Amino acid sequence: MTTRAWALDLRSVLLVTDEEDSPARLLGTFENNGDQPVEVRISDEDEDVTVMVPAQGSVGLDTVETLLRTAGDAPGARTTLTATTDAGDVDLLVPVVDGTLDPYKPYLPD
Repeated sequence: MTTRAWALDLRSVLLVTDEEDSPARLLGTFENNGDQPVEVRISDEDEDVTVMVPAQGSVGLDTVETLLRTAGDAPGARTTLTATTDAGDVDLLVPVVDGTLDPYKPYLPD
């Protein structure tokens, strides 16, 4: 799923965790179609993380480890994250996936 927010495309955003209220890894790809770098703050109800996306570039969160202290929801659920830039914010309804499953094990936080 892709969410377009300003000059950004937020693609395949999801959280990987093994249980509710455990650390979670944010995965997805952020693409910036604009001519200026964009700082994106991704937040849930109790914390936020920041990702800098270069102008006309992208950041793959499979190679840039981005962690939240807690997932907020159990694997199998969907949770709301907010993406914020200088242009405003947009809510993202993202899946929480089970990090004990083989495809997600490499991304499960320690």
